[in-house]
Amino acid sequence: MSVVDHIIIAVSDLEQASQDYALMLGRAPSWRGTHPGYGSANVLFRLDNGYVELLAADKNGGEGWAGDMVRGVLASQGQSLCALVFGTDDCDAFLENARAQGLAVADPTPGSGIDDETGATRTWQTMNWEPSAARGVFSFGIRHDDLSAVKMAEIAGAGAITAIDHVVVQTKSADAAKKFYGDQLGIRLALEQDVPAWGGTQLFFRTNSMSVEVLATDKAGDEDRLWGLALKTDDIIATQKRLSDAGIDVSDVREGRKPGTKVCTAKSHVCDVPTLLIEHPKN
Repeated sequence: MSVVDHIIIAVSDLEQASQDYALMLGRAPSWRGTHPGYGSANVLFRLDNGYVELLAADKNGGEGWAGDMVRGVLASQGQSLCALVFGTDDCDAFLENARAQGLAVADPTPGSGIDDETGATRTWQTMNWEPSAARGVFSFGIRHDDLSAVKMAEIAGAGAITAIDHVVVQTKSADAAKKFYGDQLGIRLALEQDVPAWGGTQLFFRTNSMSVEVLATDKAGDEDRLWGLALKTDDIIATQKRLSDAGIDVSDVREGRKPGTKVCTAKSHVCDVPTLLIEHPKN
């Protein structure tokens, strides 16, 4: 079984995106770094159940696959949610299951990053497959050697965002989603339901206190698309007030689709990613 380790947002101006996202999250960055050999630079915000990575091409002109990927995303669709990364503690077990289920995944390869401010280094192993395995969504597997190098994002405002709630994927094929996320990655399909109002099927793959929400409809494009993001807060009223006071374009708080939830929509300072903020009922 794997988990959603982190999500990647492609950005054009890393410093501006970092400032905007820190203001929206109410948290300071966990890491500001570069990827030697990847041609990219990043800022990470580590939350309770994963981290958000803002990724840019290296402004110093370094070359590599990650920088090329960001430039391609920016050219084709602008700043956007561009990748899902799935984590495991056991590469061998992950590979055994994924390959048995037909995922053509490569052997682990080492990677590393350097924090520009502290000089700290973190290392990992990645396991790659073609985007076609996820119907065009860029994704890969990762095993961190020591994630403690990335500290929790320090809270810097009232109603700070605590965690990732779900990521939304649009597809034409519910069966393909069940094969990839469920069978090959080993993520539990917690709910499948028809949604006539949307003309399709809604699937929730649940792991590490977050979900991959797949909306399957004939109206989707030929390739799957990472569409939007929902983030958790423990106090939506405080969150909405903080954002409004900071000049962020944010909707009023309203009742969510799930009974007992309260939500609002952040419309700016989100790197152009459709972003819902959600408070779940207290137990």
